[in-house]
Amino acid sequence: MPDYKGKESYAPEQTDKINTLDKRFIELSGVKIRLFTIPTIVVLTTLILILLNKKARRNPAVYISLSIGILHFYHHYTLTKLQNKYVQ
Repeated sequence: MPDYKGKESYAPEQTDKINTLDKRFIELSGVKIRLFTIPTIVVLTTLILILLNKKARRNPAVYISLSIGILHFYHHYTLTKLQNKYVQ
């Protein structure tokens, strides 16, 4: 990350291919993993509900929840992609 001076100890490990501090933040960090965890759990839970419960297949709220979960996941994906774009 830019302006990360003085906090290099929090950065991922330096290797031969990744020699600058900016390049070390491209991979998924703990925060980025947490960003993907909640939407993934919501989407997978909704899909399992649709597959296992016949009454849920007729309920439009389940499909609305599924579409919101997928949009939420895509939103977090674009946030991470934009952050990596500026880091490189």
